[in-house]
Amino acid sequence: MPFYRRAALAVAAAGLLTAASGPAAAQYFGRNKVRYRTFHFQVLKTAHFDIYYYPEERVAVEQAGRMAERWYARLSRILNHQLSARQPIILYASHPDFEQTNTLEGELGEGTGGVTEILKRRVVLPLAGPLSETDHVLGHELVHAFQFDITGHAGPVSEGNIPGATRLPLWFIEGMAEYLSLGPVDPHTAMWMRDAVRQAEDRPKKDKLPSVRDLESPRYFPYRWGQALWAYIGGRWGDPVVGQMLRAAVRANDMDRVVSEVLGIDAKKLSDDWHAALKEAYGPLVTSKQAASRYGPALVTDKNGGELNVGPALSPDGRRVVFLSSKDLFSIEMFLADVPSRRV
Repeated sequence: MPFYRRAALAVAAAGLLTAASGPAAAQYFGRNKVRYRTFHFQVLKTAHFDIYYYPEERVAVEQAGRMAERWYARLSRILNHQLSARQPIILYASHPDFEQTNTLEGELGEGTGGVTEILKRRVVLPLAGPLSETDHVLGHELVHAFQFDITGHAGPVSEGNIPGATRLPLWFIEGMAEYLSLGPVDPHTAMWMRDAVRQAEDRPKKDKLPSVRDLESPRYFPYRWGQALWAYIGGRWGDPVVGQMLRAAVRANDMDRVVSEVLGIDAKKLSDDWHAALKEAYGPLVTSKQAASRYGPALVTDKNGGELNVGPALSPDGRRVVFLSSKDLFSIEMFLADVPSRRV
């Protein structure tokens, strides 16, 4: 829901916000979603899923069905739960097609990899480029489907039937979806944690590692930090505690009580132990690396670049660098930097 693909994978919360804001968006003059074509959907039925697709996807949909059933077997075992009804999945052949979906009002940005919308609990996603990405997004969204089913009542959402998962912190919900769909080892999350440990070492007062309670702050991106904490919990207590904590969180509505009830330690102890594990894992890497300034002056800084400077490509003669930057006032653009003069 990510899902943080560039910025995020599709988020269940994004689905909620989109669904909630849809009618207003539809009424705003000139802001209706543009639909360029009509999709003639067919349905592939598997043991647990109704997968909606159109003819262009005929070859891929059978593979998607196998992936969905594989995820169902994994998640139902880990979470100790069987979905109360058949799970609909709406599959689009490409992201531009996905952006035209009428299952949700409002615009879907390029960074949205998939959505599990709450009203009818439908999983909606496009086929990604690599098969592994489609598998990841599908797994992530199906975790949300299980979360909604476990914490709500059977049937569509109605007044008084809002899944309790919608009240839980994003690090808890999105981190769980990332952990169960990616596993405990992920290069992207490892990069974040390694940098966090380095910052905590360099500036312990300003950039300390967050506690479990701190993760509720928007300062800490819920996908990466949540996955890291769930990886520690799953590695220490085993994956069965994931479902136990989900159920306990809805009952207690207090994360300190949940940690104490399920894990047998208090939240402070969990935070301290997690921090120690992060430092043990990434501390040696941090101390073995030198600051970039030791190797040469910075080519692009906050003075001649933007807040975001990514994707550098060096010319064959090493004299120029092309990169993407938010240096432009309104958008991310491509810029050319001269290495000897450091002019952009």
